Amino acid sequence: MNGTKIAFDTCAVVKLLNKQYDLLSIGINVDEAQLLSSVIIRMELLSKRGIQSDEERDIHVFLNNLVIVPLDEAIEKKAIEIRRNTPVKLPDCIVAATSIIFDAILLTDDRNLLNLSWPGLRTQSITS
Repeated sequence: MNGTKIAFDTCAVVKLLNKQYDLLSIGINVDEAQLLSSVIIRMELLSKRGIQSDEERDIHVFLNNLVIVPLDEAIEKKAIEIRRNTPVKLPDCIVAATSIIFDAILLTDDRNLLNLSWPGLRTQSITS
């Protein structure tokens, strides 16, 4: 995956931090990939009720190694388009739109996203 852009959804980050999978095992060399995530993912991760200080630290360490993509008009328009035409929830539409706009493969185990057929959306399951 030389030079490939990789985007994460929330569950992909949580499971990665919990060592339920690793990127190399699913064919991603972190030295050769550009890793990114929507600002929505950062918000979801850090707004967890009852988050422990060590969890928060691990999340910050991980996020510091990603390009955090803010919402912009192109992502907003694409997310609205997806939301209007699918049963996918708005946060997931924003994540999908971000991966489409940045031409990134979206890592997820969310069946709604994995099964979403949308022009430009490329997903990869984090489970075998």
